[in-house]
Parts: sequence; structure tokens; C-alpha cells
Amino acid sequence: MQKVREVVADAVALSGTDTAFVLMGAANQELMCDLKERYRIQLIHSRHEAGAVGMADGYARFSGRLGVATVTAGPGVTNTATSLAVARAYRSPVLLLAGDVSDRDVRNPQILEQKRFSLLCAGEAGRIEHPEEAGKILQLAADTLAVDHPFALHLPVDVQEMPAQLLDPVNFGATHVADTVAELDETIVAEAVRLLAAAQRPLVLAGRGALGAGAALEDLAQLIGAPLVTTLRAAGLFAGRTLEAGVAGAMGDGRARELLETADVVLAVGTSLHPLAVSSLDARQRPPALVRIDVEPPFGDLVCGADLRADAQVGTERLLQELPAAGSGTPASSWHSEEFASWTLQDRDRHTGTGVHVLDALDEVRGLLPEQRLLVIGGGHASLSACQLLPASGPRDFTCVSADFGAIGQSLPVAIGACFARPGQRVFNVTADGELMMSLAEFHTAVRYRLPLTVIVLNDHGFGQERHNLTRAGRDTHYATHRTPDLASFAESMGASGYRITCPNELTTLKRAFDHQQGVVLIDIHIDPAYLNPASAYVASAMNRSAH
Repeated sequence: MQKVREVVADAVALSGTDTAFVLMGAANQELMCDLKERYRIQLIHSRHEAGAVGMADGYARFSGRLGVATVTAGPGVTNTATSLAVARAYRSPVLLLAGDVSDRDVRNPQILEQKRFSLLCAGEAGRIEHPEEAGKILQLAADTLAVDHPFALHLPVDVQEMPAQLLDPVNFGATHVADTVAELDETIVAEAVRLLAAAQRPLVLAGRGALGAGAALEDLAQLIGAPLVTTLRAAGLFAGRTLEAGVAGAMGDGRARELLETADVVLAVGTSLHPLAVSSLDARQRPPALVRIDVEPPFGDLVCGADLRADAQVGTERLLQELPAAGSGTPASSWHSEEFASWTLQDRDRHTGTGVHVLDALDEVRGLLPEQRLLVIGGGHASLSACQLLPASGPRDFTCVSADFGAIGQSLPVAIGACFARPGQRVFNVTADGELMMSLAEFHTAVRYRLPLTVIVLNDHGFGQERHNLTRAGRDTHYATHRTPDLASFAESMGASGYRITCPNELTTLKRAFDHQQGVVLIDIHIDPAYLNPASAYVASAMNRSAH
């Protein structure tokens, strides 16, 4: 009869994952060794537990598969808090395997109600307190992960070694089965078809929940003559397509904002329609009619003309079946292709008082990026410009980590996870100095594993968004200004290649930095901290609505 920890390892192996991100302690040592020695799962050793979970998150985002992390008890679990919350906000299938203190060890200094703690952060958690519970709790974990939610599984050290037997093996990597067409509300389907068939300026808006329905949505857009727009989390879904019209919200390039301001019907698929994701809709005096397809309700009190609770693929295919019969065989829309086929991000004043203008730096970076590029963006104020100027090349080629939970300090671990998810492809992590300093220990993790990773630091010597918030409040900006050490020299001391750019004339150095084919590269670009991105005020307002 197997031990509990061996049954858990079996479920991980059945998922098909070949990699786990770990930070070893006494309470997860045996489980970690079992994953490696019995199943040959590759173990990636992080420097901090937050890094291990962040790497598992990045692995899941860029592979579309289960991300696995394991940590020890007590502080090992509390250190995962923000990374779990970020994975929850993104809806990333991350499994955290956490060792736990035995219930009998009441004087252990690491004792903590770990399940309650991780429920707050991950949203779903379980603790195996007796071997007989193993099957039920493992199945709960599998069901949670199947619908793209993280799960924290806590394993007391004594229970790990107890014998357990499952009637049926559990597979953590089982995929979610979509709702069937028979379960759709026919009244709502009919209303959705009516609204779309009558639309003069229809628009298709796809969120992360629509990643599996890209081809069907493109067919539908062709049918009704609608531009294709995504939320930031689905950026790249329609990359290179004729009807592609950019990213909605303040962090898009501007094309989608103008279209959303004049659309009369919006088909929103796989998105909650959160105001931060679709700021143009939030700002309209007379919003368009909304047709929505999603398995979950919309954000807040948003009113939809037709809210179809269905899997994105199933709901879209049903509309494709019904629309031709409703008279939508040929597009009747009044859109002109030039309205969404061109880059309309306005040129802004690029005068600088010091350093390099961030838009000039990003223009140069965009020109050097390969046609297909894996992009992980993080940071505060600098990330706004990076998202606006660096388009995604595909649906699993891009993520902006700081847009998920509003947290910084997460993008480097996510980028490291992306490297393991897509071996052989270089990952570009566009970050800022304040964010990088929060996860600097993991830079050496990237160097240790000789990863193809380029870290581009938009260095404004402090915290840019907070600096602008202080200015808006009439406060002194020194509270958010912190001189950053020489990051290029730091990178070289760790065994990476480092480049430092402090003025516009030095931007030519970027070409040499991008020529590296192997290993970790850090490019420290000193940008003018005075530049204020137009999206900054909106993001600050949206994040602080409860204070007004």
C-alpha cells in the first residue's frame, strides 16, 4: 500500500507535468524527493517561496498546463501569499503542495492554520488530516484546477507517511468539459442573435476565457463585419488577423478605445468586463447593447442585453449556427477597415529632462524583438507604456503580471517559469527597477539554470506610479524616489551579461544586447521619471474608487 505523499506524487505525474518549482524544507523534503526519484520530474529550486509559486504560475500561463510548486510548513506557506493571490486573479491552474506541521506537534514554532491562510490567498485549499480523506481532497483539487483556479494542498508530515489506497487514481491535469449546447438558454440565444443581426457597428471583445475560441470568434466577426478586440489578458489572440483591432482598456494602443466608443453592440466573450479591462465602456454616457458569453456573471452591476452562461467555444459556435438564418449572411455593419487596421497611438511629447524617454526606449525595443516573442511585462507606471507599445505575437506569448492583482515584484519569477514552459525560446521580461528589486534573489535562479532570458529594466529610480500619485495629491515626490544600484554590474557579478543605458545616444547598445543567443541578459535603461503616461490617472482612480 502506498503512502499518502506517494499517492499525491502519482496524481502530479498523471497530469503530464514534467517540472515542479520547489523550495525545500523539512516538511516537504520527502514529497520533493519522490517527485524526482520515482517520476523523474524536473525540480527547479527557487530562492524564495514566492518565487517558486510565481514560476509555477508563469509555467501555467505559457504552457497551458498545470503549474506545480512545493514549499515547507509555516513560513514556507506564508511566503507564498502574494504569488497565490496573483495566480488566483489571473485564474492560473497552479497546484501548491505544502508540507504542514503534525496536529500532535502542538509546540512546534511553525504551527499555523495553513488551510485558512491559503483559502484567503488562493481561493481554494484542502488539508489531508487522515489517509481516508485523501481521495476526496485530491479530487477537489483536480476539479478546481480543471476550471483554471489555483489550489493549495496541505500535507502534515506524519500523515504523508501513512498508508493510503485510492479506488481510482486522480489526475490533476484533467481538462474541464465544456457545457453542452443542450444546456443553453434558448431565450437568451434568440435575443443575442437578434441584437447581433441588427447591429450597425458590432464589435467582438474577447477575454482570457475565450482563448480556446479564437477561430470561431474570427469566423463570427467575418460574418457580421466586426473588428476583433481583446482584453489585456487575451492579448495576441487575433495577432496578424485582418480584423484585429488591438487591446481594450487604458493599457491598449488606442485603436480599441476609439472603436468601443462608437460600437452599438459589443459581443463580449470570456471576460467579466471589469472597468480596468474595458475603460472605454465604463466611460460611455450611453453604453452599447451587450451580448455576453461566459460561465460566470459579469463584474458588478453591469446590465447585459443577452448574458449567455456558456463555455466560450460552445456559445460562439451556437451563434454561428443561428446568425445566418437571422439575416446575417453578409455584413451590414458600417465600419470602415481603416478605422481598426492602423496604429493610432498618438505621438506624445518626448522631451526629456534626464535619461531616456520611455517611449523612445520602447520603440527601439519593439524594433529589435523577434516576430514571435515571449513577453512578460511587470512594474507599475512603466508597465503602462510597455503594454501600449509592445504588442503580443500570440495568445500564450504575452502576459502583464502587474495587471492581475495590482501587485509588483512578480514578473521575474513568472518570466522564469515561462522559460521552462517554452524551452528553446528566449523570454523578454520588461520590468522596472522598483519591481525588480523585490524579486532580485530569483535573478540568480535564472543564471543558475542558464536560461534564455532578457530582463529589460525601465529604471526611473523609484516607484513611478506612486511618484505621480504624490504629485496629483500635491505631495513631495521624494517619498517614492530611491536611487537604484548599478544593475548592469550586479548582473555581471551574478554571471549574466549586463548593459547600462543612461542617455538617448546609448540606445544603439540595445542591438548588441539583443544579439545574445544564450544565457541571461540584463539591460538597465535609465528613463526620465517625469514622463506621465495618460493612463496613469485612470488606473489610480480605478484602484482607489472605494476611497471616494
